[in-house]
Amino acid sequence: MPFRHAGDKNFWLDIFRGLKRLGHELRIVSAMVEDVPDDGLPIVRVPPIPIHFRPDQRMNLSHNHLAGTNNYLSKTISLPRLVRAVRRVRSEFRPDVIHFVENYGPAMLALRPAFPRIPMTISAPTYQPNRPLYDLFLEASFAPFDTIVPFSDAYQRRLMELRYRPDRVRMIRWGIDTERFSPPTAAARETARKELGLSSDALVSFWTGFIQQTTEDDFHAAEKTANLVLDRDPSKFAFLFCFKPEHFKESFQASERPGLRVFGSAEAFHAARLAADVFLSPIQDARSTAAPPLAWLESLAMGIPILTTDIPGSEEAVVEGVSGLRVGSPEAASERLIELSSNEGQLQRLREGARKVAVDRYSVDRSLVEYLELWSSLANGLRGRAHPRKSVGPSDAPDAQ
Repeated sequence: MPFRHAGDKNFWLDIFRGLKRLGHELRIVSAMVEDVPDDGLPIVRVPPIPIHFRPDQRMNLSHNHLAGTNNYLSKTISLPRLVRAVRRVRSEFRPDVIHFVENYGPAMLALRPAFPRIPMTISAPTYQPNRPLYDLFLEASFAPFDTIVPFSDAYQRRLMELRYRPDRVRMIRWGIDTERFSPPTAAARETARKELGLSSDALVSFWTGFIQQTTEDDFHAAEKTANLVLDRDPSKFAFLFCFKPEHFKESFQASERPGLRVFGSAEAFHAARLAADVFLSPIQDARSTAAPPLAWLESLAMGIPILTTDIPGSEEAVVEGVSGLRVGSPEAASERLIELSSNEGQLQRLREGARKVAVDRYSVDRSLVEYLELWSSLANGLRGRAHPRKSVGPSDAPDAQ
């Protein structure tokens, strides 16, 4: 189960622990750049081959070693290493199903000859057609798999539009531990605000990046929203921008002004999230389909509503007026924040709605049950083996019913 250097590991680690807790045996083959503790899990580490094809603008110089493995060329030439590692694991462990949590591109066509008799499934978190021939490459990468698992209804609908076989697509939302992520107490929130030098009555918005599907364009969109709000009323608002250490650059601090601060540490992120009233998280690329990012789900579970862009899939987590607000521009986002600052009742309803959506839709326990149902049906031969795409007439497509 190779997986990326990214926050999605948190979800899979929860799934792995759940499988062990229920008495299932598993082996994990993971492409790991860094040597991290295995936490008692049976992890086989495979170092990916870095290829510095072009600079990754999101990474800073001290973390450039991560950028070299976050591109298709690196994934393509690293895939044979992963396949050999999986074959070695198979020599002493006979899996019922092999699941890939990462897409390594068209080179995955070679997986079916490598594992001809084992059911295989693959996760499909995000649809982001930002390259030529994206859909063609996507089809090739999915071809060897018995079941494709999109993380959202929106991605599932897109696969249906691309004429994938409905019985080869199973939507399973990913999720978080809704007990570990829960609304902070008033005392914890107040303590975090004091640590950050914020007043108790300010409307605090935080942004973090770079999370799935986001780039500097999204940071600048959030920054523009903050500046529009602060230009109108700097006394009632605070904006906290929290970069992951690998993405933080000192140049980002040029955006700071009274009411807007930029951080680059995990500690600052945790304090900002505890202090926050709103998670400001625009995604500018309207071609994207939101997974949604795990950072969204964690914040929802903590009772923090999300203010984001109205792109496909965002409505599944950010239910308008219930768990957050969806807008079309930084200007519209600034107006919504100003409205919230004078409507405590609406803010409280959004907090309660955010928590409810997380618990109802994005519990990792529910994800575990659904994955087990899928894998068990494949292991028991209840689902057929076929190419996951076929020619379908308009009357056969689900949207036509």
